[in-house]
Amino acid sequence: MSPNLQTTELRRALAEWRRLTTLEGQAIQTGDWQQVADHQARKSQLQADIQHALDLPRATPFASPQVHGQTETEADSAVRELIALEQRNADLLAQKRSRHQAESACLTRTLRDLGGVRRAYCVNRGAHWHSYS
Repeated sequence: MSPNLQTTELRRALAEWRRLTTLEGQAIQTGDWQQVADHQARKSQLQADIQHALDLPRATPFASPQVHGQTETEADSAVRELIALEQRNADLLAQKRSRHQAESACLTRTLRDLGGVRRAYCVNRGAHWHSYS
């Protein structure tokens, strides 16, 4: 495989990762958890493609050091951008989780309070039924 083809393959794989990460962020925002899982599964599969594209220049004896350096520099730049996108998605997930935990705690308190109101205002009818048996 030629160095240019290797670089092109790496660019394609990193661009696909970027696209999937962006879609994953949108799915997180809308709460479409099936889509989040689908995007994460596809990214997991894409890891092998990226690793393969990164390993090829090192394994190619005729590739110049300049090609190695250029490929790694481009990959480093793209990876920094992808890390920022992944961090944004992690932050979105943390916000959603925090919000849902707060809602759950509020609902739990409400349920406990309603149980207290029920106990305070409802008559225990069990004693009356025993007198008629």
